Amino acid sequence: MITNPTRTTIAATLAALMLVSSATPRDGAAATMSDVFSGDCNPLLGGAIGTALGALLGGSRNRLAGAAIGAGAGALACMAYNYQTKQTKSAQQVTEEYKAANQGELPTSATVTRFDAKVAPTENVQAGKAIDIASYIEVVPGTDNPRPTVEQQITLIAPDGKEAANAKKPANQNPGGGAFETTFRFTMPQGVPQGVYPVKSQVFVNGDPTANAETRFQVVVGPAGTIVALAR
Repeated sequence: MITNPTRTTIAATLAALMLVSSATPRDGAAATMSDVFSGDCNPLLGGAIGTALGALLGGSRNRLAGAAIGAGAGALACMAYNYQTKQTKSAQQVTEEYKAANQGELPTSATVTRFDAKVAPTENVQAGKAIDIASYIEVVPGTDNPRPTVEQQITLIAPDGKEAANAKKPANQNPGGGAFETTFRFTMPQGVPQGVYPVKSQVFVNGDPTANAETRFQVVVGPAGTIVALAR
């Protein structure tokens, strides 16, 4: 029988190993187009350690439930994503449109005039298939900062309400206003907990949060452990 102090010590060791596994580089190279939310990781090792950690902390009565929770945490820690952005309107276009609707005036500070985010596709998505968080961002330059930097951050919330992952990327490749379409594309690996996953999106202009949106999808574990993500 493992005493509580010993269980705590082993748990701490496993947790440390899990962090190490989550930071293991792939092929010794830094991620570029394809990143991992919590740093490059080894999903098999992370999942295995997560399973052991969950089972240990669950105790003898809740070992199976704890193992499942731990495995899900390991899977989330290794979730990878691709990010893309493209400019669909120039700074001049959004400036002219804004002036036409505001008596020829521009705002003093760069302003987000539109921000939409949605989950795509809207049909069921099985494990291993891509889920897109697609956004449209429109920023009008200000008279005081005609060349703003624009960034987008997304935060994935697990069904238990805890933050599962987050990433922040530039929407404009070069400073300036305009309209931008961005996509965070990722897959839900086998073993993640089922439930509703809120996705919070936020736009930063010159480092300051200026607009936000929230969408969500639902993960349902089907037969043989397959995952179906239902866009909501």
